[in-house]
Amino acid sequence: MDSLRFDILWGPGTAGGAAMAVVDALCVINTLAAMRHPAQPPPMQWRRVPLAGRPGARAPAADVVVVPGWIARDGPEVDQQVQSARAALPRLRATLNQGGALLGVFTGVALLAAAGVLHGRRATAPWPFIAPVMRQALAATDAEGALSTRDTDRATPTEPLIHWCGDAPWTADRSVWTCASPVTATEALLDLVECTPWASLAHAARDVLLPAPMRQAAAVAHARAAGSSLAQARVPTGMVERARQWLEDHLADPYDVQRLAEAAATSPRSLARHFGATHGMSPRQYLERLRVERAALLLQTTYLPAEEIGRMCGMPSPSTLRRVFASHTGELPGEYRQRYRLRTPRPRWGSAPVATALAGRISPQAPQRP
Repeated sequence: MDSLRFDILWGPGTAGGAAMAVVDALCVINTLAAMRHPAQPPPMQWRRVPLAGRPGARAPAADVVVVPGWIARDGPEVDQQVQSARAALPRLRATLNQGGALLGVFTGVALLAAAGVLHGRRATAPWPFIAPVMRQALAATDAEGALSTRDTDRATPTEPLIHWCGDAPWTADRSVWTCASPVTATEALLDLVECTPWASLAHAARDVLLPAPMRQAAAVAHARAAGSSLAQARVPTGMVERARQWLEDHLADPYDVQRLAEAAATSPRSLARHFGATHGMSPRQYLERLRVERAALLLQTTYLPAEEIGRMCGMPSPSTLRRVFASHTGELPGEYRQRYRLRTPRPRWGSAPVATALAGRISPQAPQRP
């Protein structure tokens, strides 16, 4: 598969954190790819492109253009930034017309509006700057060629220019992603990559970069069980917390509601009622999810055979492991390990190709941090 090429638009006042969040996510994807296939080129490539400039004549067209936005004091300043970056508008339209994708972050959504690419699409924007985004969208309707991008002819005079999703931290609609805040740039970027042939890498990177409470609990429980130095004395607070901690510590044991209730110092009926009110599921369901999360963690990060992982996670027979794991993830354990592993293949561990890939080929065109 060809590498996915990103242009990150850059200029005075650019929100560097949003840009680097995108770069960091791409670095993680390349790291995972290098761990799996050290001899192959990195799948993600990027370059920093001046907002007011144009790529060199020999530079290949980008598959994705990222607009990180600007740090602005008010709406008029956003309007000024958009005005100074109007040279980038043809690039945005051309990328979409040629089958590429756009990602607008924070106030960068205003530049997408100025290009006319938000017409008839769902979008979101930072609430203090929705007014300038709407002004740019309205101005684009009168600009020559502003509605010439692919699919934007679906908007009619009776439809709103932009279908606002005010309660969404980010949106995706026909190859255009928008983020209301820089902190959601990572999640939107990974969603974008999941729509490409590199979806499995993006999914694995999501496990690394985004919060996952159940996975976090499984990792902590596994570290404690392995005698990690991270283990600390805990002071239980309440029956539900005592029950949850007991489930983590006895994850591989057969489920016994009576023993669980005794550990929580309550009756099985009271425990079921309070546990369900706190976690939205029964203790048994919570235990099953915890087992699947730990199994997924071990499949991604260790070389242990699936059968041994099943025994460690309270699923002693291969058939039970396959049935329970597939019911939660939609994939068999072997398929999940192949698609989402976060480790280097065993024969290559510590070899020169891996070291070279991790040290020198992770981010061949990464921009310098501001």
